[in-house]
Amino acid sequence: MLSPHFALTILSFLLLGVAQYFVFMVVPNEQVMGAVQRVFYFHVGSAIACYAAFAVVFVASLMYLTNRAPKLDALSVAAGEVGFILCTIVLITGMIWGHSAWNTWFRWEEPRLVTFLVLWLIFLSFTILRNFGDPLKTAVHGSILGILGALSVPLVYVSIKFLPQSARLHPEVIEHGGLKDPSYWQAFGLSVVALTCVCALLIWLRYRVGIVEQRAREISLEDTLYDS
Repeated sequence: MLSPHFALTILSFLLLGVAQYFVFMVVPNEQVMGAVQRVFYFHVGSAIACYAAFAVVFVASLMYLTNRAPKLDALSVAAGEVGFILCTIVLITGMIWGHSAWNTWFRWEEPRLVTFLVLWLIFLSFTILRNFGDPLKTAVHGSILGILGALSVPLVYVSIKFLPQSARLHPEVIEHGGLKDPSYWQAFGLSVVALTCVCALLIWLRYRVGIVEQRAREISLEDTLYDS
């Protein structure tokens, strides 16, 4: 019988392969953007997956602040690091699309881009803090930072709503039913599910590494106390 994480690994790679096939072999070129529109599936799929990872950070961090369970801290770190990687992918793919659509890599007057950059900077700080600080001393501060970062996700989503329709630069493809061909929706759904599964798999693997690291620190501390 397959273990859960091995089954998730197979499912993730299978879904990712099928999604790639649909994106590059089935979906037709979009009439306005052409082939560069295919970055949409990686861009939005990674965004949804990173939001899911940050939701895990939020819950795990809150629970850690409540009972100080080391496993919850390890889960918060794992989800934060994986979410940061996906957040980086979102920024890169967004800039690729933006360069084709606006002839510039980044537009500072676009609120969703700016708020997402702030989100990326928060979890960059989170990742640096948790990897280069003393794990025992930075757990509480990291949890608070993770909660603040997760709470900024709704702001990223609604930031564009503050502008009048005529002033919005960021495309709202899904909200306005922009995916007309059924293959667009099939590729989009497969990409979201595949990237979410990959996100869950990476969080699980990083979590297991975190548990091993915690155990190693405990053994090292016990040896130090024993020698003294």
